[in-house]
Amino acid sequence: MITVHTHITMCTCMFYIHFFLIFVTVSSKMLSHLKIGFCGAGRMCQALARSLIENNIVSSKDQIIASDVDENQRKIVTSQLGIVTTGDNREVVSESNLLILAVKPKDVENVLKDIRDQFLPHYHLLVSIAAGIRITTIEKFLKPKSRVLRVMPNLACLVNSSCSVYSSGHYATDDDRSIVNTIFSSVGSCEGEIDENLLNVVTALSGSGPAYFSIMVDALADGAVKAGLSRSMALNLAIKTMMGTAKLLLDKNLGFHPSQLKDAVASPGGTTIYGLEAIEKAGIRAALMETVTAATDRAAQLEL
Repeated sequence: MITVHTHITMCTCMFYIHFFLIFVTVSSKMLSHLKIGFCGAGRMCQALARSLIENNIVSSKDQIIASDVDENQRKIVTSQLGIVTTGDNREVVSESNLLILAVKPKDVENVLKDIRDQFLPHYHLLVSIAAGIRITTIEKFLKPKSRVLRVMPNLACLVNSSCSVYSSGHYATDDDRSIVNTIFSSVGSCEGEIDENLLNVVTALSGSGPAYFSIMVDALADGAVKAGLSRSMALNLAIKTMMGTAKLLLDKNLGFHPSQLKDAVASPGGTTIYGLEAIEKAGIRAALMETVTAATDRAAQLEL
């Protein structure tokens, strides 16, 4: 017997399936004319390429090409993803019209100088995920009126859970922004466009964030081990508690603000409020705020 609740649940599931299929279809049409080239075949490149292929955002592996100076890295990418790789950045530009700059910041200048002659502003779009390299710096090494966007994803793109934002250069178009949104939504969420001056804050918060949360999980697990739990059990509980908390805070139907969720867990005179008191006495809230501001300041110092 199908209850009203079951019927509603089934309808909800069908809606989300239908929405996903529409998203994939629209996204595939948007990118079907593109040949995507990666300068740099590291983890970010591999995560993006794998997601584009597995989610059918591109219609064929032949739409993707990547370059890397490391021959072993090229072999790994070719064997795991089945895409063409090369040691020549200029070949990538010649074979693509969307170029994703995925090299280390120290290598950006040399790569841009290398590809300048092949890069055509009316034909190519350059998307940089190199941390700390401003759009004006990139434009300086390319031809006038080059279309450039800068994106800040994070390491969670490896498990399709990245959260990204982007900033646009002067000559980037609305279609360029839509392409970037589609690509980076395929590895998590793309939260939209922000002023480039705020990207240092994003770098400090979500770019560096996985390291902060890892420290928290490790410390909470250590506390549980001290109190008698096994290491494996403590880590599993800490990790899954963090994941569950994130889902609660993201649930729009529940609508929890972090302070509301904290209050919902902390009953009068209970264990949670005593734990929260220890957090406040240790100044952890202030330390976390300072963590983000210190990382923001450092990002600004490193910016080129």
